Amino acid sequence: MSATDIIPLLLVVLLLLAGSGAEPETMEVVFEGNHTLGGNGSVDVGATTRGASSGNGSSGASVGSTDTSALVVGGGSVTVPADTNVTAPLFVVGGDLRIEGQVGDVRVLAGNVTLTDSAAVAGELEVLGGQASIADGTIVARQSDLVGQLQDQSPTRSPAGFLFQVGALALVGGLVARRNPTLLANVGDSVTNHAAVSGVVGSIAGLALLVLFVYMAFTLVLLPLSVVGLAVEFGIVVYSYAVYGYLIGRRLPVERVDLASAAGAGLFVVGLELLGRVPLLGAVSQGVLVAVGFGAVLITYFGLKEFEPAEIPG
Repeated sequence: MSATDIIPLLLVVLLLLAGSGAEPETMEVVFEGNHTLGGNGSVDVGATTRGASSGNGSSGASVGSTDTSALVVGGGSVTVPADTNVTAPLFVVGGDLRIEGQVGDVRVLAGNVTLTDSAAVAGELEVLGGQASIADGTIVARQSDLVGQLQDQSPTRSPAGFLFQVGALALVGGLVARRNPTLLANVGDSVTNHAAVSGVVGSIAGLALLVLFVYMAFTLVLLPLSVVGLAVEFGIVVYSYAVYGYLIGRRLPVERVDLASAAGAGLFVVGLELLGRVPLLGAVSQGVLVAVGFGAVLITYFGLKEFEPAEIPG
């Protein structure tokens, strides 16, 4: 899942949390790897393990009184074992969530959710995107009418959504190139000539800001600032895509810089989408491109000045 997918979906998660009135103290965001709730080395989101009761050998659930955290599955795989009860709200914006035990509220914006015959949803299962597979025997207290109606893909990867994304980024690239192509040229110079510095800065700054804004969302006073911050970070990513479009456009047989940049931005989005279909290497390459572009925008102050690396005396 690319940055243009994950950041808007995280914004939606924050808005859903704010609208629900829930006030979790912490939030775990999983982007990769395989994780199990309630076990050794597991993600800690207030999961409790069911223990065997005395007497008839049956098992009982230990249910927490409050939700102290939330889990967002942005990638990878997360499993709720059969002997685990999770009271924290679960959000799926990518990756896979497998539920074998008992959970509270589950909201799916993209990705996949699988509920086995031993699973139980005590709250609401709401699927706004992605796919939910529900086995016979699964207990669901409340279920959204949208469950199973949307395809297993993020909103920006539906045909209409993808075409809109291509058109929007082409428009942004063309407008910026028409008004001030020097901005794109300065950032593009950092991408091509200082990729290592740009990549390091982009990786550190992008991840640090993302974590900061997500955690700020759980302070009521800072929630609006968190939403604005994530929106700005998303804007930087879009701006970097326009820069890549400008670099591609310079190699196209088109004289007008604005038209060339617009065409280049559209080609870049299509290429990035095709690159993401390559297992493992594609996702890594996408991440590198986003990090380099993000860092190049920052070290050139959005293209207002050329980046000049410091000289080491010797």
